[in-house]
Amino acid sequence: MRFKTSFFEEDEEINMAPMIDMVFLLLIFFMVASHMEKMDRTPVELPVADQANIPEQRGSRTLITLRSQDMTGERVEILMNLQQLQLDELKDKLKKIIQNNPDASICLRIDRYAKNRHVKRVMEACVESGVSDIIFATFEAGL
Repeated sequence: MRFKTSFFEEDEEINMAPMIDMVFLLLIFFMVASHMEKMDRTPVELPVADQANIPEQRGSRTLITLRSQDMTGERVEILMNLQQLQLDELKDKLKKIIQNNPDASICLRIDRYAKNRHVKRVMEACVESGVSDIIFATFEAGL
């Protein structure tokens, strides 16, 4: 009497399709996760608006953040793509963006403690650079 020593028959093969699917799923996951890491995550206390609307084109806007360094709002940091900029550097970057895309739009994320004069300077820099579409990020009241 002869016993089989192998659990598998000689002609069976390992199916590679599920393993290839998992490799592609992991690849997609890490590509998406790395993109989310690059998104602007600057902590800002946004102002609350009674009638806030969600813009139609949310993903295609360039984010500019004004973050107050203290509760008085006298000193603010200007951030664009997680880089701290001076007002002149902001103008130069905005001019380059407008040269590449004349219809570019800007989303201003402004700390609720920032003084209006800082907001005015950034808006003037946007206008001088040729930006014509600017929106403000706010929280909707009651949420």
